[in-house]
Parts: sequence; structure tokens; C-alpha cells
Amino acid sequence: MSSTTQFPSLPGLNAFLRPLSVSDTKSCTTVESAFPEHERCSEEKFIYRLNQTPELCLGLFIKAKDNERLIGHVIANRTSFKTATDGSMLMPESWRSLAPHDVSLCEGEIIGNDPAGGTVAIHSVAISPEYQGKGVGRALVKAYVQYIREANVVADRIVLIAHGHLIGFYEAAGFHNFGPSPCQFAGGGWFDMVILLDPN
Repeated sequence: MSSTTQFPSLPGLNAFLRPLSVSDTKSCTTVESAFPEHERCSEEKFIYRLNQTPELCLGLFIKAKDNERLIGHVIANRTSFKTATDGSMLMPESWRSLAPHDVSLCEGEIIGNDPAGGTVAIHSVAISPEYQGKGVGRALVKAYVQYIREANVVADRIVLIAHGHLIGFYEAAGFHNFGPSPCQFAGGGWFDMVILLDPN
């Protein structure tokens, strides 16, 4: 599934969205370099997430002639918690040897993707630096929420953690601020952002 998308801030560009796959790993790693190094998703973690939940990972591409270029992505997995957790952001060391619906536990919490989880936990929203500050990110997040709804993904909410200065950004895309997050990823200081999905 891919869909041409109108992004007012990308005039004249052939922009489209499609679910990501493991073949997009290198491109995702390049886009992710927009983050400070201690907040980036590693290439190995991209391989893990794109293997586990490709249907929850969406890319924004621009196409010129026969070439397509990833300029933004939303990367997610599943959790049984109602907000993002440190455990959901981790990657089981032995994930390659796990059966598709097996999970890895640490201190009673599932590490990484929980196939039975009813929450979509976003772990990366990234836009290539040259397209930042133009409304592309907000449009991508809104398109992602619509995509999850229209793809009939079985989930009751979408969650993420955000820096304080990005609360307004996510609220404009429909998320609600649930206050400070206990997550200690990259040193902590995050806020839980949640959007409830329609029950139908």
C-alpha cells in the first residue's frame, strides 16, 4: 500500500507514503541522524523493529524519475501499557532466535515488541533536516494516525514520549499531554503523549 500525499510544504514534489520494510533500514538510519546521537535508533534496532512490526512503520518519500528518497518516518511497535515504557523501547538481545509471537522478559516486563499489546508505541518521528520547520513533521504525524485508523490496526491508542518543547507540536496533531513520563530513555525528562483511537 502506498498513497500519494499532498503536503503543502512540499510544493511540486511527488510525495507519497508507504509502510516500511527491512530494505529501508539504511534510509531510516540516515533520516534518524537528524536526532542527537544519544537519542538515535541504531541500525540493528531498525532491523529489529522493521522485522517485527513493519505494518506499524510508515515512511514519507519523494520520487524523482525512477528514484525514491525517504525524507521522514514514523517507527512503532506494540505494548500492553497505556503509555510508552523503557521496556518497549528496548530490543531483546536474542530477538533473532525468538518465534514470531514469543516475547523476551526482563524483571517481569516485555522487552521490545509485545505482539498482544493493544497500544501502538511510537519510538521515532524523524524528518530529514532540510525539510524541518516547514510543517512536514506535523503532516506526517497526522497522516500516520489516519493510516493506523484506516488500516484497521487492532489498537485502542497511539502513544509516544516527547520533549517539553514538542508538546504543542503533538497536541496540534491530536495527541494529549498525560504529564511527565517515568521513561528514562536518553536521560529522561520526557512527557507522555497519547491519542485515543476510535473503537470502530
